[in-house]
Amino acid sequence: MSVLYQSFVAGLHASARDRFAEPATTATITAHWDAARAAWPDLAVPVERFAGDLARRLGLDATPASLEGTCAPDVYLAIACVDGNSVAIERCDQLCEREVRIVASKLRATPDQLAEARSHLVRVLLVDEPEHPAALRGYTGRGSLRAYARVIVTRDLIRTINRGRREAPTANDEILERLATMNDPELSVLRARYHGAVTDAMRAAVAHLDERSRALLRYQIVDGWNVDQVARVYGVHRATGARWLVAAREALGDAIEEELAARIDVDPDEVASIIRLVQSRVDVSLERLLG
Repeated sequence: MSVLYQSFVAGLHASARDRFAEPATTATITAHWDAARAAWPDLAVPVERFAGDLARRLGLDATPASLEGTCAPDVYLAIACVDGNSVAIERCDQLCEREVRIVASKLRATPDQLAEARSHLVRVLLVDEPEHPAALRGYTGRGSLRAYARVIVTRDLIRTINRGRREAPTANDEILERLATMNDPELSVLRARYHGAVTDAMRAAVAHLDERSRALLRYQIVDGWNVDQVARVYGVHRATGARWLVAAREALGDAIEEELAARIDVDPDEVASIIRLVQSRVDVSLERLLG
């Protein structure tokens, strides 16, 4: 009995094992393995791991026909992603972006809705949450990964667009309103004095961030991700993810200060004072600007 066949049978549900004869099964898995390696030559998944997880994904109803029809290259990519392979995660992220743009174009989604849908799709596919394991863990390969992602993002975008039709858009004035509290008279005075300048500075600062910094801030502020979730999406150690998040927040703070200094004619020390006062409220406004 070949190691390949043994690995596959070990991954099958016990009730399905008698359906798979060794010679034909080994030939099918070998063909799938060759196709997967040809599709993703820069990814490395051990053949035993591939065979065993392929069997697990077939489920209780596994048959030689369902094995034959499996989209093996896509299953191979999914396995590499859940194993934390950074190259695989990048390939999956690229696939997500393409599918979101295609669906968003058909549904005439706004740029904000597109960004929200892409963020949600990445989270659903790649991030393990307490009650919702990463969807790529359960992807069966019965349809292409592109079609699988398209179903998720289409459903999400339709829900988002319908929700947007029921809700009035948040005006810029409402964003700034969230920066002040009734118990902070000093900030209220400054907000009234530099109302437009603060709003414009924050919007310009966010727009000038690099793409990764914007994505990191969106994941953390809008989606509420923790460091472990961010690190998993990018395939890096959590310490690296934490450094990236800190750097993104610092870059944003520096950009806001620079943009605000260019817009109001006050002493640099007063600019810093204004920034310190609004910093504790920045997250609330960023949720609107980034989301």
